[in-house]
Parts: sequence; structure tokens; C-alpha cells
Amino acid sequence: EEVWQDLSAGRLDAQLSDSLQAYEGFLALDAGKDFDFLGGAIDDVECQGVGAGFAVRKEDSALRDALSQTILDIRADGSYKAMNDQYFAVDIYGN
Repeated sequence: EEVWQDLSAGRLDAQLSDSLQAYEGFLALDAGKDFDFLGGAIDDVECQGVGAGFAVRKEDSALRDALSQTILDIRADGSYKAMNDQYFAVDIYGN
């Protein structure tokens, strides 16, 4: 991506990006070895929207509710963190 090239070349001092995209697409690569995250996570609906989600058919409210409850359950019991940490260097769920 051009923004990573601009950072590497010194044409940019910083860049605002999704943490997973920034880590996997740049920071984890050799080209990103001299760069790191700065500051904390930004949770701003006006800037980033309301978050990520998944789509189910409108008539599948039971499936939607089951998926939502499962996410809440695995976040509460620590399963999510264990799976996330196994595969990713950043929290892909966020706040």
C-alpha cells in the first residue's frame, strides 16, 4: 500500500489505520521494523463508524442472536483472548 511506502520514505510522519491492517500489512514486515504503534486505540464512531459485524438473513434472528451471545460468552470467559493471541499480535475485536 502506498501509505506504507510513504512512511518508509519519510514523506509521512504518521498514519491512522485499523490495528490489524497496520500490523499485518506493515509492522510485522521487514519494511515496518523501525515503526510501531503510538498512543492508545481510537474508538471514535464519527471517524471509524460503528464497528465490524457479520450479516445474516433478516429472518434468521435466532442465528443472529446466537452469534451475538456466543461472542459475548467467549469474551467473558477468556476464550476469545486465547484464540486472538494464538493468531494475532493485536486485539482484532477492539473495545
